Amino acid sequence: MIFRGFLFFFFLTSQLWAQPLLMPEDQLTLPAELYTFREIGPVSAQYLLQEKQFEKGLYNESQGFSNNAYWHKLEFPITPVGIGSNAIYLGMNFYVIDHLDFYLFHGNQLQNHWKRGALQNWNNNTAHYKGIWIPISLSSQHTTTLLIRKQGNSPLLTPIQLFNEEDAITQQEQRMLFWAFIISGLFILLVHNVFVFVLLRQPGFVYYLGLNIVLFISLSIITGFNRWIFPEAISQWTVSNIFVIFGMAAWILYRFSLHFLKEVQIPHPRSFIRRYGDWAFILFLLSTQLVAVKTSALFFATIEVFIFASCTYWGIKAYKKGFIAARFYLFSWLILMLGSILNTCIYWELLPINFATESLLPISAIIQLLGFSFAFADKANHIEHNRQLEAVTDIRTGLPNRSYYFDHLPIQLNKVKQQHPELVLIMIDIASHLKLSQAFGPATADEALCEIMSSINEKTSQMDGFLSFPLPNKALKKSIRLNTKNIVLISTTPSSLTKQIQQIQQLLEQPTLVNKIHFRHQYKIGSALYPTQGESLDKLYQNAMVASNSVLYSSGNWVPFTHQLKSNHAHQLHLITLLTDDIEHGKLYFDIQPQVNLVGRNIVGGEVLIRWRNEHIGQVSPAEFIPLAEQTGLIYKLTDMLLKKIFKWASTHPEALLTQSLSINISALDLLQEDFAKRTILLLKQYELPAEKFTIEITETSVFENSDIVGNNVKELHKAGFKLAIDDFGVGYSSMQNLVSLNTNELKIDRFFVMNLLVDTQSQILCRSMIDLSKELNIVSVAEGIESEEILTLLKKWHCQVGQGYHLHRPMPPENYLSLLEESNTHLSSPINNA
Repeated sequence: MIFRGFLFFFFLTSQLWAQPLLMPEDQLTLPAELYTFREIGPVSAQYLLQEKQFEKGLYNESQGFSNNAYWHKLEFPITPVGIGSNAIYLGMNFYVIDHLDFYLFHGNQLQNHWKRGALQNWNNNTAHYKGIWIPISLSSQHTTTLLIRKQGNSPLLTPIQLFNEEDAITQQEQRMLFWAFIISGLFILLVHNVFVFVLLRQPGFVYYLGLNIVLFISLSIITGFNRWIFPEAISQWTVSNIFVIFGMAAWILYRFSLHFLKEVQIPHPRSFIRRYGDWAFILFLLSTQLVAVKTSALFFATIEVFIFASCTYWGIKAYKKGFIAARFYLFSWLILMLGSILNTCIYWELLPINFATESLLPISAIIQLLGFSFAFADKANHIEHNRQLEAVTDIRTGLPNRSYYFDHLPIQLNKVKQQHPELVLIMIDIASHLKLSQAFGPATADEALCEIMSSINEKTSQMDGFLSFPLPNKALKKSIRLNTKNIVLISTTPSSLTKQIQQIQQLLEQPTLVNKIHFRHQYKIGSALYPTQGESLDKLYQNAMVASNSVLYSSGNWVPFTHQLKSNHAHQLHLITLLTDDIEHGKLYFDIQPQVNLVGRNIVGGEVLIRWRNEHIGQVSPAEFIPLAEQTGLIYKLTDMLLKKIFKWASTHPEALLTQSLSINISALDLLQEDFAKRTILLLKQYELPAEKFTIEITETSVFENSDIVGNNVKELHKAGFKLAIDDFGVGYSSMQNLVSLNTNELKIDRFFVMNLLVDTQSQILCRSMIDLSKELNIVSVAEGIESEEILTLLKKWHCQVGQGYHLHRPMPPENYLSLLEESNTHLSSPINNA
């Protein structure tokens, strides 16, 4: 439809251009310069008829801006009766001269007077939309004279042409048809775009509608259609304020550009032009009411050049950023500004005014509006494309997301399975996410995870043997982010799986900078083979997850899936269900392992050890259910339950704390709870117990570094009177820094070193160094796992202060511990011992 309209349009204009502008008859030929008179003071047409001061040298001066009025004089000789036509027509195609009068004389007699100025009342004696047409009746007895007076603030351009009657009628009809086509086209586009705006309501579309309206008004002024469309008063107001309308058009184009390019942040939201651009247009609009029209025209020309340069630069920059809609925006913008600048050149007499040049602006306006319409369609496609991309992409990393995995990847697998009959799904679980969130906050934790996931994707992109995942924006990725902490890869070379995972592990082992602290991520990797270990992606993901979860109970960080693992996983799920229920009902209990002063062999305290015996599956080792509790978040309820049981028991058996203390193991995750210390202290006060009799033992302290939450909890616990100990020192994640940051009271040497003292020289060196370190720091050294008298003797020799182990006492129920304390006290107070 649009194509056919353009064909009709160019056919029509070609017919118009093909018409001769001047007829070959002598009486229709005009000189290059008309006789001109500059009006100094008020003068009548009758007086000027006899005035001999008309001269051609003033004609060029009379075509520009001027504060004076000018007269032109056309004389036609006597036309004998029967020779040619006695009527010709003067046509004029510039419509913005404020005052324009035509006086026709036969000899000295005034025959007619026409007012055709933009600010004059035409007396409704002509069809305005046909333009300015003056019928000149030639006299057969006297010389015919036509005087033209013009005055106004705009350029006083008088591009006039003479036609015989037949050609004048033809020109009127064809011009009217051409301009009716232009104005109708603009009006139809305006109506169409109003409906589009109502339906779509895209940001910035209201400016596009405003641009339609302002262009419609501007072109109606330039072409003279304003007298046909608007009432006389409104028509004259638009002419008087033409630069206000032009300024509004420029401002609307500026605002339209800002909204159209908003998605790609061009110009930048904090840029100078975005902040103060509106003020420049406000100042221009105010200036049009204060300065001369010529000055306003100069200001507007400057604004035109500035907007042309700025918006062209913005459009090119947006297109380079991948904003495809900018291509039609640039095309439309260049067409409109070219037409506007060329029209301004006519205004400043840099181009001649004729039918071809005055058609430039309306033609460019229609093409521009059509182009912007296409640009909006392109933008809608771009937005839809982005919406599709966002639906399958993780925003933070740009990697494919869970939707991509389940909705798009199956289609891709169907395409590649003939080429790669065996594939391996690799799932990487960044297990340190929870600890990072608790230590540094969720935002920092997610940022750290995004960084490591992007690094994995970049690393695998440089490796062979991994499946690529194409995104809607044509980007290729090698990793999929399934959730906050899990990403998956698909290896197309199962035979190279070990080598591939080793390279990924090398990357994961490198420390990441988190809040200026070097942090090494904890991770688990599971893999499952397609199609033997899962024919669907859902099944593959499930099995790879089972494999990764089993890393907790095996050596290394990577475990391939086996059916045995699946059975173990089902067992773990069963354990979690039973553990949850037993914690809720308080069915877990505790034993106490006495701690002995190695010099005097007297009991100085006991370590509380949690126990779980389920009525369905029997006794479960803490080494099995404690990691499960930490993994599932049950550890918090478990710790709360244990503290309540211990404090309640101690309050009913005060003899257990007369000369001894109790050590309670908690998870490192507990101290990462903001209110842990407050809750513990409140619970202790509830049972009226002295905090000095309790030592809190902590393991896995790597995440404590620079954690404000941990620091606050430690301060509050120490302030209340609790003692703190680092459990299993020398293994896991304990470090020298923790001795200082936790303000440690005790250092517990792990049983791994103590049990090997008699056979391993390195264990002897490390164990003795830890005892010496305790002495230097003035803290208590506690040795775990003392299994023989020889080990006890060696520890005493090195001045280790406290010990525990099967050689001394086994863990026992609380009532047995009380009996042991009573027996020990009786033994110490007997006469033999006092002797």
